[in-house]
Amino acid sequence: MNGIHFTTKTKIALTVAVLLWASAFVGIRAGLEGYSPGALASLRFIVAALCMGLIHFRLPKRPSVTWPDRIWLLLIGGFGLGIYNVTLNIGEIQVASGIASFIISQSPVVTLILAILFLDEKLRLQMVIGMMISIIGVGLIAWGETKNFALNTGVFYILIATLIGGIYSVVQKPFLKKYHAIEVTAWIIWGAALFLLMWFPEVITQLKTAPIAATAWVVYLGIFPAALGYIAWSYGLKDIPASSAANVLYFLPVIATILGWVVLSEVPAKLSLLGGFVALLGVWIVNRRGRPSMRNPRAQNR
Repeated sequence: MNGIHFTTKTKIALTVAVLLWASAFVGIRAGLEGYSPGALASLRFIVAALCMGLIHFRLPKRPSVTWPDRIWLLLIGGFGLGIYNVTLNIGEIQVASGIASFIISQSPVVTLILAILFLDEKLRLQMVIGMMISIIGVGLIAWGETKNFALNTGVFYILIATLIGGIYSVVQKPFLKKYHAIEVTAWIIWGAALFLLMWFPEVITQLKTAPIAATAWVVYLGIFPAALGYIAWSYGLKDIPASSAANVLYFLPVIATILGWVVLSEVPAKLSLLGGFVALLGVWIVNRRGRPSMRNPRAQNR
């Protein structure tokens, strides 16, 4: 892959991260069987916050994050993970997990547009072509889900989550240059957990009536995709450029679709599935020249 050597540890770490993030889309659909979108997100990130606390405070001594940066990271967590997860959860009430993952995979296109507008990224013809193909793909998904080109509520909310995911990728990047990835992730997850506490009363109420399986899925989402998935990703990025590691993320929607089929018996509409692959092709065209790591943090929202 462009002369980059992937060690066994790197391959394992990246594989674990992608598998965990793909499973998150399935876990959300399963968790919604017992929890509202807000309560699911709140309980998930309470669990994730506790996990990140244990991991963070066992780190070797590192330069402490300054309080101004902590505030910013908490705000990024509330917006980039808090609102993102609530809108994604609402969307998955109506949209199959695999199709949702294909739509979310468009977030690097949003990141690219923001980079062109604010970070002096140069616009190339292939980027325009890729964006147009992605738009066509999302349109096919909408048609497959609604039998016309109107966006149903679920697709609309997932598109909002995609937009937030692209913004999140841009605003967190400066902090990753200053601090250890686990420190940044910890403060962002704590910010998400604080923001989502507004749904905590619903958590208390729904814990009493939710099926055990739904609660188990939400706990799984907090421990594995939301906490350990980020840790695996940070180890995967340790020895290689982020732009090279990002190539494995193209497998994420495919894996999520397969898991949704096997675990939840979700069989997406053929047109929606075709639209997903078209949208993914557009993202690949946009990114195929190995742009810098700006495009990469998109997947860290899962």
